[in-house]
Amino acid sequence: MKLLLIRHGQSENNVIEHLPDYAQRRLPDPPLTPLGRSQAGHTAAHLAAQAHSVTHLYTSLMTRAVQTAAPFTQALGLPAHGLAAAYEYGGLTTGPAGHFAPVLGRDHTSLQADCPALVWPQELTGQPWDGGAEAWEEVGFARRAAGVLAELRGRHAGPDTLALITHHDFAGALIRAALGWSGAGALPTFRLAHLSTALLKVPEDGRPGTLHWLNRVDHLPPAWVLH
Repeated sequence: MKLLLIRHGQSENNVIEHLPDYAQRRLPDPPLTPLGRSQAGHTAAHLAAQAHSVTHLYTSLMTRAVQTAAPFTQALGLPAHGLAAAYEYGGLTTGPAGHFAPVLGRDHTSLQADCPALVWPQELTGQPWDGGAEAWEEVGFARRAAGVLAELRGRHAGPDTLALITHHDFAGALIRAALGWSGAGALPTFRLAHLSTALLKVPEDGRPGTLHWLNRVDHLPPAWVLH
């Protein structure tokens, strides 16, 4: 299968993340900015026009990812399947880098207001996403990324092309997991700008995959490529 990783659009936290009072002003589950919504719509239209068609669309359950998914469902004519484990490092908390109190995620009805074609994970039927608050430990992030890949492998075989709307740090963990990275020492860093993409080929049998491209943003105007 092929896995197209797509980073969400610019969120309200991204606008303030370099300010000295960021920790006090950040939101646990920020929405997209108007620019982020424009980025998502533009990228969705571009992807729909490509010769290689996406067969299945997945999304993290964080607000900024679900809002990014909305125009993709319309442009591609596909539902967006929620993946509870595809969230950003640390999950939803009242402070950055996994600190402070856990925050509960939104429920299906609430998120459908942002993305009507959102399909709720079967294991969460009748309940909201718990927000995924977790210890800030790379080993846990790597385990979660491997689990997401295993779940997608279990669901799909053959020539399926999946698109997953996810997050900067977790996309890097997914790439390392797909490539079978197990080296000691410092981990390689893979940086994705907003609405940029990375394309992976993921063998069904669990063998290391191939990274076809990283950070492709040729479909976005230069002013929209914000990190």
